[in-house]
Parts: sequence; C-alpha cells; structure tokens
Amino acid sequence: MVAFQYEALKITDRSKVNGVINAANEREARELLRDQDLIPSKVKIISAQDNRVQTKEGRINPISAFLQWMGNVGQKEKIAFSRNLQMMVKAGIPLTEALVYLEQYAMNAKFKSVVSQVRKDILSGYSFHQALGKHRNIFSDVYINVARAGEVSGELEAALGRLTDLMVKSEALKMKIISASAYPVIVLFIVGIVLLILFLLVLPTFQEIYRKMGVHVPWITQMMIDISFLMRNYWFIIFPMAGGSIWGVFQYINSSGGKVIMDRVVLKVPILGELMKFINNSHFISTLSVAFSAGLPITEALSLATQTVRNSVIRSALQNVNIQIQAGQRLAVALSKTGYVPDLVLLMVSTGEESGELDKMLENAFEYLENEINHRIDILMSMMEPIMLIFIGVIVGTIALSIYLPLFSIYEHL
Repeated sequence: MVAFQYEALKITDRSKVNGVINAANEREARELLRDQDLIPSKVKIISAQDNRVQTKEGRINPISAFLQWMGNVGQKEKIAFSRNLQMMVKAGIPLTEALVYLEQYAMNAKFKSVVSQVRKDILSGYSFHQALGKHRNIFSDVYINVARAGEVSGELEAALGRLTDLMVKSEALKMKIISASAYPVIVLFIVGIVLLILFLLVLPTFQEIYRKMGVHVPWITQMMIDISFLMRNYWFIIFPMAGGSIWGVFQYINSSGGKVIMDRVVLKVPILGELMKFINNSHFISTLSVAFSAGLPITEALSLATQTVRNSVIRSALQNVNIQIQAGQRLAVALSKTGYVPDLVLLMVSTGEESGELDKMLENAFEYLENEINHRIDILMSMMEPIMLIFIGVIVGTIALSIYLPLFSIYEHL
C-alpha cells in the first residue's frame, strides 16, 4: 500500500476537501475516492523523493542534501513541530494528515525525513509514541513518554501543549546561560590576542633596545623575554602542545570520572555552585511537572526527570529518590535527603502532596526556580565585570611593569 495526497470535490455541495488515502496505485486511489462520493482533482503519491533538497531548476543538489541530512535537528524546529501539531489536533485534523502538512513545510531535510517516517509508521499500524520511539536521537525519552501518556488518556493535544511549554522554557533558560557566559569568553579571547601581540611584537622590540643599551634587566623582565623567545622560535612545538593540553583537559572533563570531579568542584564554587543547583533543579522540576501532569506514574515521571539533570553529582543523589518512593517514602522527604533541593521547593512539594495538588505546586516550584535563576545570573553578571577588569589589569599590568622596569633603572643612572 502507498499513501496518496489528494484534493477533491464533494458531489453533494461541490466543496473542496483534501487528505491522505492508502491505495496500491493512483488509479485505485481515485476509485476509492469516487466510492466516497468525491471527485478527485489531484492525486499525488507521497514519496521519499519529495523530501530531497532541490535547486531552483528542480534538480537535486546532493551537496546541500548531504549537509542538511548531517545537520542536527534544533530545539526550535521541534518546538514549531509540537506547537503546530497541537493546533491541528485541536482543530480535529487526523494525525496522519497533520503530519503530511508538517512534513511538507519542514525546512530541515533531516527532520522532514523523520516526520515522513513517523507518518508512514502510523499508517502501518504503529501508535504515535511508538513511531516517535524509532527516532530517539531526535525525540527524548521525556517527549516520547509524555506523548504516550497523552495518547493513552486521550489528551494528546494537552500533552503536546505541555511538551511545547517545556521546550520553550528550556530553550529560554539555555539562551540565558549562553548570554551570561558570552561576556567572559569574549573578554578571555581579547586578552589572549593582546598577550600574543605583546609577546610576539612588543617584547622583542624592547629586548633589542635593552641589549643595545647594555641594561641589566630584572628577573621578571627576563622571564617575559624568555617566554617571548620560546613563542617566536619554538611555536611549532609550543602551540601544538598547548592545543593538545587543552584538548586533553576537555577529554578528561567529558569522561565519566573527570565529569564527576568537575561537577563536584563547580558545586563548591561560591555563587556559581548555588546557580548550578538552581539550574539543575529547574530541569528536574519542570520535567517532573510535565510528566506527572500528563498522567505518568510518579516513579516513571521521576525517572524521566532525573535524566534531564546535567550535573552528575546531583543526578546521582536524585536517583535515590525513586528508590525511596518505591519503598513508601513521601516525595518531599525523599527530596530533602538529597541535600540539593531548595527548602522552598521542598515546602511546595510537601504542600502539594498534602492537598492533592502536586501538579500545580510543581508548576509553582518551577516558576520560583526560574525567577531565582534569572536573579542569580544578574548578580553573577554584575560581579563578573569588575572581576574580569581586575583579571585583565593584573595580567596586562604585570607585563607592562616587566617592560618598563629596566627603563626606570636607566633614569636612575642618568
């Protein structure tokens, strides 16, 4: 069986309709439409060829197609997919027909292919969440399981709305963190350029001046001159070694053991550690709220929420919460034993358990965490500027002092 997209007129009132129909060929598709009292005006097979990237002349550009296929599917594309699918399901459009529309207007070739495969799997008898489950590199476990809960409960529209809100808030938090970290990264980059100019161009000039004048240079100046000499004459050794060292550090940090050590160190840094706790709690509580509101059991919702926690130390502590819940412990008590959940969040969770409105209290807890994160990022940014200025002043001042110290000794002997 092959899927065909059609446009037709109703025999009764001549109104236009469109949709998708399965048939062995186009002729059979037209006959099936006539049996439904429809006059087909356009019947088009839905094939993989429609997903290819084409040039203006209509020919396939293999390079563009390959680049788009290898590219990642961004969060914004999944947000648009979820929001549009929710609107069409709410309007009563069948899921397969909604996916035809979303496939047609998907900008990313890789995501277009994924949507196409999801639609074909549904037509083959798979449920929506089962079809999504074949693409776990695109859709997270949280997305798949919340969609499953929406299907089972008959509230797919509400589930898609919760997923959209979750991804929008997650993306907003991500952009907030990126914007906060952009300033120190840019400053460090500029400092690196300035240091290269000083060591490669400025210091050699002053070194030559001191040599001709026969000036005795102090140890700090000699150290800077030696560094400059090594960078100019052995750059083919120093720069690869520096690059390899940086790469090695990142590799170690990304390893299981290195990540645990790094995550533990970050949590102990003043201000930054508290911010990391709030950020990880935000991921946890927001996912827990969405999964629990969708109707998933609390243990399954906890398991999914724990997966979204980035800090390995906090994630390990939260994994024990699920074990305690299964043993009959209350959620608020189990969370308090981790030592990483803020007291106000614990109070909200406890109140939600006692009142039977845990879903609402989890939403309130997420709003509190979101406000705290924004507030703490603002504090960190206000502190970052003077810290970076002091850092730059110390480095540049030390080098400048090492350059001008010999000049002071010359003036003393005049």
